[in-house]
Amino acid sequence: MNKIIYTIIFAFVLLTNADDNEIYVNQTGSNASIDLEQLGSSNIIGGSDSVAGTMTKATLNGGSMTLDINQIGSSNQFLTGGLYGSDFTGFFEFDGDSNIFDIDLDTSGLNGADFVDLNIDITGSSNTFDVDLGESSAVDYLNLDWIIDGDSNAFDYAIDSEYATNYVDLFGDSNTINFTGSGYGNSSTDAGYFYLDLTGSSNVYNITQSSTLAADWLKIESNGSNQNVCIIQSDSGTATSC
Repeated sequence: MNKIIYTIIFAFVLLTNADDNEIYVNQTGSNASIDLEQLGSSNIIGGSDSVAGTMTKATLNGGSMTLDINQIGSSNQFLTGGLYGSDFTGFFEFDGDSNIFDIDLDTSGLNGADFVDLNIDITGSSNTFDVDLGESSAVDYLNLDWIIDGDSNAFDYAIDSEYATNYVDLFGDSNTINFTGSGYGNSSTDAGYFYLDLTGSSNVYNITQSSTLAADWLKIESNGSNQNVCIIQSDSGTATSC
């Protein structure tokens, strides 16, 4: 088992004879450029206070950060309990099945995380993705791009943002997307834009856009049969449901 603990000050590499790889990350400081690549199965990227068999979430704090993660294989995990700082650029590539991707971006609202560009490329099936961007404070000027190729994947993600663009290209069957978009704008020009391009059958997508004093835009192009669709747009009006 290979274990890497990365901080702004030091890095330790521990080598043993097991098959899995583990990278433990705690980052503080601006202008960091971090590139992490794992090849194989059952690999983990998590927090620096993790121990074998017990994972905690990685924390990366600092402005003008670039994070590039490639996990190539099956049953891998990327867990982060906090990405903090503005001008963040993330490139995430996951190739394989039964992987877990869990990311929070300034959900506490304590640090601020504006001007964020996230690119997520997924090839594989039966993967689970949980993404929360903003919560107590908005992540403004967000650009989020997904490319997904595979079946039976589950995506749960929420965005609290003004000036957000969210593009999803999905190729596959029996996938589930649960999306919630919110945010508070000063005017209708503070828009949240969501574009879903879907090719495949028997997919489920539940979309809720509930910005306040902002314009929510939604475009869906779907090519497939037996789709299950629920769309809700609400500007602080009466609660609705499908």
